[in-house]
Amino acid sequence: MYKIGICDDDKVLCAGLEEQIYRISKELSVKVEIEVWYSGESIQNDLDKGIRLDLIFLDIELVQRNGIEVGRFIRNEMEDMRTHIVYISSKQNYAMQLFKVQPLDFLIKPVAEEQLKEVLLRSIKQKRSEAAYFEYRKGGTYFRVLMSDIAYFMSTDKKIVIVTGNGREEFYGKLKDIAKQLPEYFVMIHQSYIVNQDFISEYSYETVKMKDGEELNISKPYRKEVRTRVIQDRKERMDASI
Repeated sequence: MYKIGICDDDKVLCAGLEEQIYRISKELSVKVEIEVWYSGESIQNDLDKGIRLDLIFLDIELVQRNGIEVGRFIRNEMEDMRTHIVYISSKQNYAMQLFKVQPLDFLIKPVAEEQLKEVLLRSIKQKRSEAAYFEYRKGGTYFRVLMSDIAYFMSTDKKIVIVTGNGREEFYGKLKDIAKQLPEYFVMIHQSYIVNQDFISEYSYETVKMKDGEELNISKPYRKEVRTRVIQDRKERMDASI
């Protein structure tokens, strides 16, 4: 699910953008979820509470907390460089002010549908490229691991263990924060485990057996969701092979 936010104090413009995005996403066969805000304060409050978006269409000329201030909050205070920001405005003279926010694009109102489609495609392609790697920090050094090489994540004490076909790596972190960064083929089966479905060799209601022979428990709160996800994954694989 691709999560998109629209923030503009012009409700008619928001409704129009929302309609265009749904139409384009259907054409691209991409599932989207759209949320709309009409002020910089409201979107900032929700982001601060934990709402995460893949892409935000953000009006610059918001009345109180303007779009540039919201962008700085996302980049500086939240330290979020992953969310794509697309500024929208009726004016063109903001280039220098936007530089440090590193927006994906800048669109002039009224937004043409072709431009909107191009931005959506670029955002989706970049996100898919980013999702190919999992990045973590150990000490002062950043490391990257191919998502496709990761069998599962395990939480132990305050550390996260990444299990791959080549061994294990560990770093300090929280599993719930990692879950937000992972593509859909990863599934949480326990408060201590997130597994890559490609590495599951056997599945039962209470456990999954990984390809390396490791057997992991599925805790009760996750059993229904895991069953649904595994069955759906197997069905999609069978459909793809026909």
